[in-house]
Amino acid sequence: MAEELVRQGIITTEVLEFLRACILARLNLAIAGPPRSGKRMLLHMLVDLVSGDGQILAVQNPDEPSLECKGITTLRANLQPEQGKHRIPRDYLLTLAPKMHPEGLLLDGVDGSEAVALLKLLLAMDGVWFSIIAESPKDALSRLENLVLLHGAELDTDMIRRILSTSLHLIIQLGKRGNGAPTIVSLTEVTEVERDAPVLRDIFVRQNMGLKETASRGLLRPTGIKPHFLDRMEMLGISIPEGIFIQPRSKKGAAS
Repeated sequence: MAEELVRQGIITTEVLEFLRACILARLNLAIAGPPRSGKRMLLHMLVDLVSGDGQILAVQNPDEPSLECKGITTLRANLQPEQGKHRIPRDYLLTLAPKMHPEGLLLDGVDGSEAVALLKLLLAMDGVWFSIIAESPKDALSRLENLVLLHGAELDTDMIRRILSTSLHLIIQLGKRGNGAPTIVSLTEVTEVERDAPVLRDIFVRQNMGLKETASRGLLRPTGIKPHFLDRMEMLGISIPEGIFIQPRSKKGAAS
């Protein structure tokens, strides 16, 4: 699947290798985007990037189609149990995940009380990947924060933001091209809280989103900023070519 997304211009080979390193380092990742922007597609791709025979858990609602990828074990909620059976919501299943010691955990769509369990899970384990409807990385954090507050967590806003700033590493923002096709808009690092909010640092950003599909391919570019979690990767022996973070010179700059 990953190679096909490269062919379609949704992702570049450099960003693909960057995400492969993020998976190996078991970073916690959020996939954000508007409805029908390819969030499930990207979850499939992340699973494809997992090497070896590591177990991947997928926590899903009963009406969601299965993530049919090699190595996935699905824990499915039971929201309308038959007589004699118990109701099993997704937030309860999330509390079981750390005990199963998976290589990674997928949560496709955070939109309810499971947000509280997810916040705790981000502190308890690594390799958590979840998707959320949002128009930007900032919107994704705001929506997650509001869901946690709405569903009764005994945490104030400041604590929620500090948890997210230390336990969520990267937000992959999806959007749509001018022709409606899904694409990756940006990859943004989540860092320490400043002025009461987590600092967001764009690592890769797509340019010329409004152009036609053929004109917008290959324009997911580095910003020149290196993520702080490179230190973690180095400690784990995971190497990334330094060149992928170098911001390309503009044609105007190259000619001068």
